[in-house]
Amino acid sequence: MSKNSLCKIVPLSFLFLGMSIYAQTPEKGATFFKRLKTETITSDPAVVWQQFGPGMSGNNKCAFWHPIDPNALYISPNMGNSYVSFDKGKTYNTMLNADESGYREGQRGPMQLFSVDFSRQNPDFGFCSDDKNKGIFITNDQGRSWKNLNHPVFQGKYVSCVTVDPKDDNIWYAGGGEMRHLGRMLFPNSKPHGSKEHEPSLNKLWKSTDKGKNWEVLNKGLHPKTQFETLLVDPKDSNLIYASTNYGFYKSTDAGNTWSQKTKGFDYDVMRAMSHHYNEKNDVLTLYVICNPMWKTDGKTLTNDKGGIFKSVDRGESWEKLEGNLPLDMRQFKKNADIKKSYVHCAAYVFDMKDSEFREKYPQMPSAITIRFNTIAVDPNDADNIYLNNEYSNASRNNFKPGQIWRSKDGGKNWHVALRNGKAWKTTSKDYAYWKERGNPMETNISLRYLKDWVDRDFYERKGSNFVRWNADGTVLHTQMAKISLMSYDKGETWVDIDDEYTTPGTESYVGAGNSNLPGHGFYQHPDIKNKVFCMAGENSLWVTNDEGPKVRPGAQGAESHNFLDHETSLSWYAIHPKDTLIHYALFFRQAAKGKLLKSVDNGKTWKEHGIAIPKWEIKAHSGDQSVHQNHLIIDPENPENMYFVVPKNSIDMEWVGNSVTGFGVHKSHDGGKTWQEANTGLPTSRDATKIAFSPKDPNTLYVTLQNKNGGLFKSVNNGASWTKVSSTEKISGNQGINDIHFSRDGKAYITAGTKKGKPNAGGVWVSNDNLRIWKRIFDYPWTNRIETAYYNPNTILVSTLGNVSIGTKNAGTYLSQDAGKTWAKINLGNGQSDRINDIAIDNYTPGKFYTSTRGSGWYVTQHPKPNKTIKL
Repeated sequence: MSKNSLCKIVPLSFLFLGMSIYAQTPEKGATFFKRLKTETITSDPAVVWQQFGPGMSGNNKCAFWHPIDPNALYISPNMGNSYVSFDKGKTYNTMLNADESGYREGQRGPMQLFSVDFSRQNPDFGFCSDDKNKGIFITNDQGRSWKNLNHPVFQGKYVSCVTVDPKDDNIWYAGGGEMRHLGRMLFPNSKPHGSKEHEPSLNKLWKSTDKGKNWEVLNKGLHPKTQFETLLVDPKDSNLIYASTNYGFYKSTDAGNTWSQKTKGFDYDVMRAMSHHYNEKNDVLTLYVICNPMWKTDGKTLTNDKGGIFKSVDRGESWEKLEGNLPLDMRQFKKNADIKKSYVHCAAYVFDMKDSEFREKYPQMPSAITIRFNTIAVDPNDADNIYLNNEYSNASRNNFKPGQIWRSKDGGKNWHVALRNGKAWKTTSKDYAYWKERGNPMETNISLRYLKDWVDRDFYERKGSNFVRWNADGTVLHTQMAKISLMSYDKGETWVDIDDEYTTPGTESYVGAGNSNLPGHGFYQHPDIKNKVFCMAGENSLWVTNDEGPKVRPGAQGAESHNFLDHETSLSWYAIHPKDTLIHYALFFRQAAKGKLLKSVDNGKTWKEHGIAIPKWEIKAHSGDQSVHQNHLIIDPENPENMYFVVPKNSIDMEWVGNSVTGFGVHKSHDGGKTWQEANTGLPTSRDATKIAFSPKDPNTLYVTLQNKNGGLFKSVNNGASWTKVSSTEKISGNQGINDIHFSRDGKAYITAGTKKGKPNAGGVWVSNDNLRIWKRIFDYPWTNRIETAYYNPNTILVSTLGNVSIGTKNAGTYLSQDAGKTWAKINLGNGQSDRINDIAIDNYTPGKFYTSTRGSGWYVTQHPKPNKTIKL
């Protein structure tokens, strides 16, 4: 590793904090707003967002270690951010360019990694591909940032894998296809070579000899529908290249010019994964592949047919099948309804049948069947130490339970389950004798922090591991189990969660690693509660900020986790009684308690169902999140029996998780939340409501905003019984509606407008200081969403925007004014989802402390180095 590389393992947040002396002067006027729509604006380097809340907390199928730097890890969780760690996964920063155009444009960096490789001569130089068919990205700073090559040869094509010639980093290879869509590329008998065939990506093997400037296609000898899974250049002889594909194992002896399929020893030709070990001293290259296990019918059950785990020690010329004791006797689990359902669901799909049809025709569980493993890893220090992963889940069609990660210490003769989570591994388990007889170690062997109750949540863990991969020197083995990233420092004997650090041992207060995959939702603050911001989350309930973060890392933001029920909940909104801070309320947009209002009378310690806010809605199988976003729950400060919230229809555009499926518009309760009714009289039929607010002068008067066509700002003077449009805003709303309304403490009213496809000059922020009669635009951006002013100084204004396609989604993100809108600064640095913000907040009592909530990266906080001071109002 170069000296420069070693110097760069300092977390980026600390580097940015040291740049505050170079703070930009905020810009003003039409020139600035014109630039926002026509060029990429650089964020103020003095303001850097830092992620807080739980680490990971979501699914992740993409993780790759640097090939020669054992400290560098690159991950892409599935909610749309990519992270890099330079301390073996203890802390992360985003790899995405927070100032670039929106994520769909492919210029921010890789959204979900397919593959990563780096030069062996210069560890800072590398390429990667992602699953958004946006081509190949290049880095010259070891993956801290990436730039799209934008090479026309890759336009509209999936690049599944990239690899470098280890002896010459001028030479790179890339393979096309979708084989690394591990959860989506399925292999039923009707489509044995894969369920996905993206025609432009088939039979594409690209080669560059000038560091990616030019590429040529080399596919002579390949099957015309080849999709690549892994490419490997021989460590000793650069003329030898190996490829695992959906049409077999291929080898080239002339640096990719021609290819030949190697079949000796194989009984099937669909390769799911490949790994290797190289003993430089003896020049022994050991290759391992997973050849997709195939099953056949056998009376009223199934049995193994072809495929499995294969090994070569003669550079791919011949192969040996390593079955060992991998096949499972599924009869041992015939009384386990969960495992039986998992097996039937997978096998029925493979045989192109409905579950019920398969169950009737093949009612007996197999006596010996091999799971369809989909990744393989080999210990860099031991060619006989092999790992497989079984990526099953509740809805998996490729894999079935049990057993997440399997390990062989003897080159494939004997196998055991190496990651054990759940009650099944206890001595009291009904399956104990079977596993013990197989020679499998017993007892659970994982340690969790946040979500520690998941160790014994299920009999067998409900979701299997997504991958298993070694770092460069073989000191860390990494996997992802459900929503938790796990590390092993003893070759898989034990596994630990390092994504969350306790601020105080024994509590539920944490500092995350900065790699969150959490669906953020709204923020809430109560004026009588200092130094606490209530942060709502999909699938992760409630997190409340505290001041304990510096105990873990300098400048870190701590937060405490709060659960409502024993099951997962997705918190839509949170509110506290205006006159009694012991009374709390919560609404939920999906999962447990969805549509219900829960109430606590003991400061959030215990909760009871208090009312039904949204009647139970139908959940269709395999149809997404089925959300109903109940947002902006407000309580009348004079008569707390009056409560209101809104449900937006097109909520996914506002970066909430999923569109709402029912209940659009305004909802009200006049008995403290026990009963609820819709309050939409006078509103347009779209009822696409985004914000509701009390008039600061009279809580009997309310305002609600509706977005998109027929939307606008509407007013009720009778507690929501009926609504009329605010005529002074009609020219602003037009066909785009109004997105937000906010009243500052100095008596001003603010509204925002704009849409995804609106005209460049249509959106922005308007202010009125004469009771909503005359409006002045103070911020000009075609899709402006949320606005907040500071409780301590209303001249401090925070605005969030979303990507507008009419300007190429340029400069979406957060903007700050500290002079009542006269000048503005873009503040996106550090926030990998700066273009996907769904809520913002300004800390009530800490000047210059701001928060953003993102669709899939949890929450971010920043502290301005020169904030406005508190003023008396």
